[in-house]
Amino acid sequence: MDVKQCIVKSSIAPLYLNPSFKSELVSQALIWENLTILDKKSSWYKVRQWDSYISWIHNSYISDSYSKDIYKNKWCYLNKTISKKNLLLSFASTLPVIENISSDICKVLLPDLREININKKYLINCNNNLENKDMVKYALGLMGVPYLWGGKSSFGYDCSGFIQSILRLKGIVFPRDCIDQINSRLIKINDNKPLMCDLIYFKENDIVNHVGMFLDENNFIHSSGEVKINSIYKKNKYYSEKLSKLDCDIYRFNENNI
Repeated sequence: MDVKQCIVKSSIAPLYLNPSFKSELVSQALIWENLTILDKKSSWYKVRQWDSYISWIHNSYISDSYSKDIYKNKWCYLNKTISKKNLLLSFASTLPVIENISSDICKVLLPDLREININKKYLINCNNNLENKDMVKYALGLMGVPYLWGGKSSFGYDCSGFIQSILRLKGIVFPRDCIDQINSRLIKINDNKPLMCDLIYFKENDIVNHVGMFLDENNFIHSSGEVKINSIYKKNKYYSEKLSKLDCDIYRFNENNI
């Protein structure tokens, strides 16, 4: 079939390793996310996401009948989770702003053509320039979100999905999985003196399988059981004996952009 685009019409769409609901959940896509269709099998589509991650999605979660004119609007990231009757939106969803209602309120459009009003303080312009302290603030706001293998929404994260979602608010295109992340835009820090927003990667049997983001020089936030704070320094109140026994390395972006 010809390569074409579609958008995610549901709040959260599960993505699978193979074209079956019995297959492994490997990731998620959020509302309005643009997907490139690579292949089709029955009611399943093989798709590529914005981060180049490839997986399978059922056609019930997508739509190709949308106006490309919508992309001429101002787009914003949602910096909170909205969960109420008839409306469920994850943190880090992208939404098109179609009208400013007042100095505090704007109107956004959903793929089903519903128009909803949202307080502007809950939106971040996709062309923003967030500082490290902002990244930390938003990460801390997700404390307690449960762990979900393949999760990439504020209703459940895995470790790399959590880090990727936080970094995306700054416009950083970062790979989906740990092993690809450390081989991307990062440099290894050898002095073991982490800065805010540096990343710590853990290994088991020489395989990188976990990641967290430093909040300061001692503590990092990560998704393990739930989004929480830990430390590998023994005298710290967040000390994790389990993590301290693992091999780990600290990485920093090689561009001065975080």
